[in-house]
Amino acid sequence: MKKLITLTIIIFTIGFILVAEGKPLERIANEIGVEGEKFYNDGKYLEAAQSFENAISKLEEAVQKDGIPEDKEKISRWYELAFNGYYQGKDFTNALKILDKRLELSPGNYDLVKYQAIIYKKHLNDIDKANEILMNFDQQSPNYKARKSIAVNFKKYKKDKENALIWYKKAYELKQDASVLGNIAILNKELGNNQDAIDAYEDFIKTKPKESKLIKAYKNLGKLYEGMKNVSKMTENYEKANALKYDENLTILLITKYHETKQYDKATKNIELLLKNKPESPDAIYYRALINYDKGDKAAAKTDFVKLINDSKYGSSAKGYIKSIASE
Repeated sequence: MKKLITLTIIIFTIGFILVAEGKPLERIANEIGVEGEKFYNDGKYLEAAQSFENAISKLEEAVQKDGIPEDKEKISRWYELAFNGYYQGKDFTNALKILDKRLELSPGNYDLVKYQAIIYKKHLNDIDKANEILMNFDQQSPNYKARKSIAVNFKKYKKDKENALIWYKKAYELKQDASVLGNIAILNKELGNNQDAIDAYEDFIKTKPKESKLIKAYKNLGKLYEGMKNVSKMTENYEKANALKYDENLTILLITKYHETKQYDKATKNIELLLKNKPESPDAIYYRALINYDKGDKAAAKTDFVKLINDSKYGSSAKGYIKSIASE
């Protein structure tokens, strides 16, 4: 297919030159460029790309032979159109070649480097090469977007959390972005760096993120403190998450933790919250019964335990407490 397209372009170009014999080279270049635009508009992307390359060659020839000023703006535009043609035509090898040419005209242009990385990552399935390109660019000129892209590539495509964390930290050095800080916290948590994760989450919360991310941050902090057996900090963060958006499972967890630590008032408050959202909740009734039992109100405790006799989760335990109360 590519050979046929190339042959078509060669025939077109030879014919064009024969017809255009005697015309100024600059005019010939412009006419080839116009023909390239027609190809592109007709969806003939590879023919268009090669036409734009031929137009550039003819224009450069005009500069050399006719002494006209070099029109860098026009050359840059034609290179852009040539890239678009090769990219749309899925000729990624030539698309990359054109990007190299464009970078010669516009060194330090991150958008062009980004497109190179995208082609290697998305179309050539070469994440390592994509990262290499971004790293080389960042080495020459430290760039937040490049560093963040490298981090994403390591995390999402390479599943390399250690290197993802390194590059998210590098990105954060250049721009104190909340989303980057959130990723630093998550990766530290997943890697078991609990204190670093806690510090990052607390810094993240200070950035006043949107509510959904704030809730997640509080929950993750609670989970971290739970793993560290810091019940006070754990419940503090779970309470903050639950205050923003009610979570039944979180409410039950808070009830159990408050009951375990004999913080009956706080447990009761969450029992009431659970019953408000789920009347006759077996979990709420069971822990309300336990609290009354622990506080010596056996009659109230028995009333609730009786409600749970046939409950699959709490029935056996409830019967045991009823029997114990009856024997006293």
